[in-house]
This record gives sequence, C-alpha cells and structure tokens, in this order.
Amino acid sequence: MRWKTHHPCGVSVALTVKLALDDKTTGLVTSRLKEALGSSKLVVCLGSKLELASFCNVEAIRDHVVGGATTTAEAKELLHETFADFLITDDVPEAGSGIALAMEFRHLKTLVLTSRENNDLVMEAENAGVDGLVFRSGIGLSGEGSFLQVISTVAKGGVWLSPAVSCIVNSGADKDALATIAELTDKERVVLTQVGRGLGNSEIAEELFISEETCKSHLRAIRQKVGETDRVKLALIAIRAGI
Repeated sequence: MRWKTHHPCGVSVALTVKLALDDKTTGLVTSRLKEALGSSKLVVCLGSKLELASFCNVEAIRDHVVGGATTTAEAKELLHETFADFLITDDVPEAGSGIALAMEFRHLKTLVLTSRENNDLVMEAENAGVDGLVFRSGIGLSGEGSFLQVISTVAKGGVWLSPAVSCIVNSGADKDALATIAELTDKERVVLTQVGRGLGNSEIAEELFISEETCKSHLRAIRQKVGETDRVKLALIAIRAGI
C-alpha cells in the first residue's frame, strides 16, 4: 500500500470496530464484501491519521487498499499513480474538500463520510455524483447497517444514502419529484423504488424476479423519461417522490 502521509504504527483499532465490526456475522459480511470488491483498488482519504490507519487495517478491505492519504492533494496523486477505481473520503479531510475530490473523480466509485447532516451537503453530494453518502452519526447503528455492507453495496454498482437523508430532503410529497416520474409505467416505478433503496442491477433483478437485461431496459426508459442518468440523482428522485 502507498501512503502519502506517515503510517502510524501500533494504533488503536477502536474505529475499526465502530465502522465495520458491529455486525455479529462479521465473517459472512467480510466474505461477501471481498466477493463484491473483486479486483477493486481503493484509495482512502480521511482527515485523521488514526482513523485512516484503523480503517485500512479492516480485514475485509485491506488487501484492496492501494493508498491512504489525509489531504485531497495527496489523494489525487495516489489516484493517478495507482489507477484506483474506488475512492472513500471524508467530506472535510485534513486539507481540501472531499466532495470536490469526488466530483473530480466521479468516473470512479465514490463513497463520502460526513458529519454535516443538512440539505446543502446532500445537494453537494448529489451534484458531485457520489455513489454513497454516509452520516457518521449513524455508523454502527442498526438503522444504518454495517459499514462493510455500505461499501459492498457501492462496490456492486448500487448507491447508498444514509437513512436520515430521506428526512433531510423532505421525502414523501415533493411535487417536483412526483411530476418528474409522472410518465413512468408501474414497472418502471417499482424499479426506481429499488434504485432508491440502493440496490444494484443484479439485486433489483433478483428482488423483482426479472432478468438483469430487463432491469437495464427499464432503467434506460427511466433515465430517458426523467432526463437524468446519474444513479444517485435517480435514488434521490425516488426518495423525494416517496416511492
């Protein structure tokens, strides 16, 4: 692994437990995550050296982490040098903006951790095209799920938005969102609902007992009708429409 910051040895792994090991079935989750990650190469950018070291030592992901940084400038170097395809970052690292970093590398899979739980942050993440937005306050709580599961969802092509996002964006009766999906068929609405749940194409196909190709066909129709191709934006449309 390449480090653009000093790698603190012998650090506490308390964050490892908080972030990833709250699930009693850790072994199963770890196995599934390794399968989901496949050949993925991760660069991790966290403002705290302690958090960075602890996170990168999580068994399920450490073999996939090719670089660690505490600033966005360092992370950019690593992303170019290692040809990584997955970025995990703080929204406010030691220096720079994690959201801006995610936007610059939006062609990668991107997952952002944040302590800012407000609509402005959600809008920033939406515009940056992030694949996952995780509120730190929910990490390790049953409602949020295992952080390993969050990474697995994004790795498999799904999106992950913290459950609290639905409250922040005032879901359930957004007239603009409802108007946006007005032309969707019943089947397309069901597929969009699953996108809002964060499921990837294969998971949606399994959930709805359809082929993955049929799922992709529905998604193409959805994107054309709502005029949006970004998966996170589609998920937020579903949340705002309350479907």
